[in-house]
Amino acid sequence: MNIQKSENNPLRPMPFPSLIFLTKISLLLAFVFIASACDDESNPKGKYESGVFIVNEGGFGSANGTITHYDPVSGDTEQNIFRNASGEFAGDVVQSFTFAGDNGYLVINGDNKIEIVNGNTFESQGTIEDIAIDKPRYMEVIGNKAYVTVWGPYEDGGFSLVDSYVLVIDLTNNSVIKKIQTDEGTDNLIQAGSYLFASNNNFGASNTVAVIDPSNNTLVDQITVASGPAGLTTDADGKVWVICTGDFGASNGGLFRINPSTLEVEESIDLDINPDADLAITPDKKNLIYTSGKSVYRFSVTSTDAPAEPFFEAGDVVSNYALGVDPASGDIWIGDALNYATEGKVYIYSSTGEFKTSFTAGISPTQFVFK
Repeated sequence: MNIQKSENNPLRPMPFPSLIFLTKISLLLAFVFIASACDDESNPKGKYESGVFIVNEGGFGSANGTITHYDPVSGDTEQNIFRNASGEFAGDVVQSFTFAGDNGYLVINGDNKIEIVNGNTFESQGTIEDIAIDKPRYMEVIGNKAYVTVWGPYEDGGFSLVDSYVLVIDLTNNSVIKKIQTDEGTDNLIQAGSYLFASNNNFGASNTVAVIDPSNNTLVDQITVASGPAGLTTDADGKVWVICTGDFGASNGGLFRINPSTLEVEESIDLDINPDADLAITPDKKNLIYTSGKSVYRFSVTSTDAPAEPFFEAGDVVSNYALGVDPASGDIWIGDALNYATEGKVYIYSSTGEFKTSFTAGISPTQFVFK
């Protein structure tokens, strides 16, 4: 090694030029990384990057459905965060909301359309409209395709559903590319394994779960369960659970576990009540949560018997209209529609059933989306 003298220290070796270059590059990269991190913190994508979104149907035929945003850290709420082209409300009967990438999709049942929003700012990104979008309900996004459950038309002069289906929409150009026929009243959707599962409810008149293969957009099967299949979820083993509301006043609702590979019903649980339509699951995916009026039930996915007593009673709730479980904290959320005409309320309970807080939402809060 050659030792070069410097003016200040004649015995100190001078660093190689390559080392000086590498040191400068390292310092420059570190500066860029820190600056980028600071820039990300000071310039977020939008004020709605996180939080809980409450879907409020609004009054039927009143075109005053809204989205409420709730910040679980500060406890702040903001009402009506998305306005449609008229600048007032999201639309007539906002049925459900789905995030996919940077976009969000509001399924507007009464207006027969889907509003596209920026998922971080809630600014409008366009509208999906098609004659086949007739009373849409829920959406599931797989890749660049959206699957939307559609009730379809009523019979002439009545309110019986006669032609329900799942629509496939190409999200690259927002066009309908396929209609997949199902039993009447197709409703909730969930992806599990290689298939997409859709509950056929029809106000309790249908009793099947449609199975769709998204690789070729075909109906594979319709699995028979009990009357009124509604909410769907998956457990820790990837099994599909569906709650059935039963026949009106018959107290014959049930829970069914479906193997998403064999498409067989592996377990059926008679609940001895008429449960509500929503079904949620705890963060560890080992316990189902469902309701019947003010009663909240907790059911282990390894159990073979319905719980003898409710987990707790939501005593202040007037008209239970929505159920959700925070996938991070396990908090249990209940939407109270009150009189279905004025602003509703949301009640939050801990994972052990203790009341935590409540706040005002829009008219008829019907769904919780945790982001």
